[in-house]
Amino acid sequence: MKKLIRKQLLKKYAVTALLSVLGLLYLYVGDVIFGYGMNNISNLTSFLFFTIFEKLLGVILFIILLGPDLLHWITGHQPGREAER
Repeated sequence: MKKLIRKQLLKKYAVTALLSVLGLLYLYVGDVIFGYGMNNISNLTSFLFFTIFEKLLGVILFIILLGPDLLHWITGHQPGREAER
């Protein structure tokens, strides 16, 4: 069971990474096509997390997103699904 859970988590994050790369590639290609240049995305990233509150909230949301998956990776099991039956 532990190998199956870890394999599923690896697939989940591989797909997430692939979609992230494709999304960034889409943004860069769109910027080049419309004439904004390759460094337009890096200019815009300084406006994403402007205040310390936004940075802290981003870190907290990232931890909440990864926390359960890290727990399942370490323990090797997921919570039961008896309520769905």
